Amino acid sequence: MTFPQTDPVLSEMRPGDHVVGLIWHGRVVEVRDADGRRQQTSAGPVGWPEDHLGGALACVSFGLAALVGGLWPLFARGDRRHAKAAAVVRWHGVGMGVAAILTLWAQANNDWPMWAIPALWGPLALLLLASMVAFAIGALRGDLDPPVDGSTGSAGSAGSAGSAAAREELSANSPGIVRDR
Repeated sequence: MTFPQTDPVLSEMRPGDHVVGLIWHGRVVEVRDADGRRQQTSAGPVGWPEDHLGGALACVSFGLAALVGGLWPLFARGDRRHAKAAAVVRWHGVGMGVAAILTLWAQANNDWPMWAIPALWGPLALLLLASMVAFAIGALRGDLDPPVDGSTGSAGSAGSAGSAAAREELSANSPGIVRDR
């Protein structure tokens, strides 16, 4: 077995000294000497760089999306579409954080190398990021608004499409809307 450092147990051991080994998942992860001092082996679960990388991916991806999604409505107060786009960003951030945690779980349970974490999480994060951008743009355009009077289009898309027939239909059916001429 190997040790990441020689202190406190390994540095004072002599050939033939007795130690107690702690076995976890078939590997010796810690040794104790006769005085009760402990030392982790290289197979010990504490301080794995994979854990740090996976935790950083989960926290940064979720935290950044939560920050953007939380601050966005503050700068666009009263605008319903901006609030909906901010909610889209926040929820996609949750998805990216969950994807990072599941990637870390898959890597740890399959004993894959550390490079597998960004190799798995990267494409998932790119898909979620592309989806987040598309849904945020849709929310800003009004494509995510509920349909008006049972029609399939929304009021925002009918107004922004510039269709004269759609504007006339809306103005004829809705009192208080002035016709464009």
